[in-house]
This record gives sequence, structure tokens and C-alpha cells, in this order.
Amino acid sequence: MTTSIAPVAGRLPNFLVIGAMKAGTTSLYHYLRAHPQVFMPPYKAPEFFAGEAHWRRGIEWYRQLFASAGPDAVAIGEASNVYTKYPQYRGVPERIATYIPDARLVYVLRDPVERIRSHYETRVVEGAEKAPFEEAVLTNPIYLDCSRYAMQLEQYLARFPREQLLVITSEQLRGARHATIRNVYEFIGVDPQFIPPNLHRDFYQTKDKPSRSLIPLSLRKWLKNHVPASKRAKELESNLLRAFNRLQRRPPDGGPGRSVTIPDELRGRLNGLLADDVRRLHALVGPELDGWGIA
Repeated sequence: MTTSIAPVAGRLPNFLVIGAMKAGTTSLYHYLRAHPQVFMPPYKAPEFFAGEAHWRRGIEWYRQLFASAGPDAVAIGEASNVYTKYPQYRGVPERIATYIPDARLVYVLRDPVERIRSHYETRVVEGAEKAPFEEAVLTNPIYLDCSRYAMQLEQYLARFPREQLLVITSEQLRGARHATIRNVYEFIGVDPQFIPPNLHRDFYQTKDKPSRSLIPLSLRKWLKNHVPASKRAKELESNLLRAFNRLQRRPPDGGPGRSVTIPDELRGRLNGLLADDVRRLHALVGPELDGWGIA
């Protein structure tokens, strides 16, 4: 039997997808949004609780993002993977706990080394990364930090009880999609028997992106901070490219600099740097986490 979560007063969200980046949060957003008892804004990631660009707009600005939620919306939420980019963004759990302390939090994990690879490829596409892969991932802490899932969870567990956190993996979302989305539906308090019509689709994969973004980095940063709805442009760009590739009968992952192969030596080094975090993650999540062969 489904246990519903009482909506927060003022129709603020009662659930958040908090990350991780490059772990399947866009697909999860679409599967959730397809549920008739779920309301999520038409663009995925408001990022209100991270940084200052939107936080300074105030809680009433954030509340307006959910103003269209109808009376049938049992679960109201959003999905911003920057909420698990500590220490790049500090104080996020504290801000969330201040305004929506009863929120259910969904964290999607992925093989941490594969997540790093995809993170790097995305930054190259966006024009934010120029360094070779090994140099970038060993010198810029954002890559390893976003894959330190225990470190990210620990920030939330200092403010939220464990039962308000659901941890799933992108491997589960790919390999047992129906069972996994049913688990998420049940966790946020909506009918778990509903099957979204888009469940067969994978959304916004790195391979679907062009070798360079069509939108200059400086313009995208400005739009992100000043026009939140422009974040939908990332998916639009990917969808247009996918259609173009079909017309041209070209593989979507074609083009220079698109795919990184991680040498065994470097993979072993990254595994070593992540091993302690994976061991702590085991303690937080439980034995059902296989640890991706790292620990």
C-alpha cells in the first residue's frame, strides 16, 4: 500500500533528486514527471539551494516554480545534481533543511570512475575543459569530489535522517528499470504500479552531444544564471543532434575527441583514490551496493 507524503505548506517541493551528475538524473526526471501524481517544473534543475545565482532571488521565487502543481499532485519535486557537488557548493543540505526539512531525497549513483569519464567528456563538449584526461582528473578536484558519494551523503546525513534518503544506482536504472522506478515512486509516496510511457527511453546521454556545444560557454553561463528555463536547451541540442545523425545515418558518438579510453594504470590509480569513500559508502548504504569492484 502506498504511503503518501503530505505536501509541504505553500506547495514547496516534498522531494528532491540531488544527483549525481552524469548518473542518469535526466532520465529519472522524465520518468518521474510522467507520473500523474507527480509535479516537476518543465525544466529539470532550478539549482535554487546551491550557490548564489538563484538563492538570492528568495524562497518566493522558488515557490513560484511549483505554482502550477494541481490538487492531484501528491509529490512535488525537482532534480538538481549540483546539490551533491560539495565542496564546490557548500551549505546545500542546511539550506534545504531550513525550508523543506521533511523532503525525501533521491541520490542516483554510478560507477564512480565511469562517472568521472562522462563528466570530463561533457566539460570538453561544453568548452569548459581543455586539459588531457589524466591531467584534468588528477588536478581538478571536481571530478573526484563528485564521485565521492559517501562524502556527499555525509553532508546530508548531518541534517536529515537516513530514512529520508533513497540511494539507487544508474546500473539499476538501466538493468532493472521498472523495478527501480517503482521503488522511487513508492519512496516519494505515489502509485508505484504506474508505468510511465517513456520508460523505454534514455534521455540526454553524452554520446548524443556534438563534439562541441553549439552555444558559447560564456552565453550558456549567463543564461543559466539569469534565465533558468534556458537549461532545457541542453536537451533540445541533444535531441536535434540525434535527429540529424539519424538523417545522415551517422553514429551519434562520431566525431573527434568524443570518447575517452581510461588506461588500466590510471583506472587503478583512480580506484585507489576512491577506495576509502566506497568503503564508507558500503557502511551507509548496505551490502546491496556492489562497490563497482573498487572496495
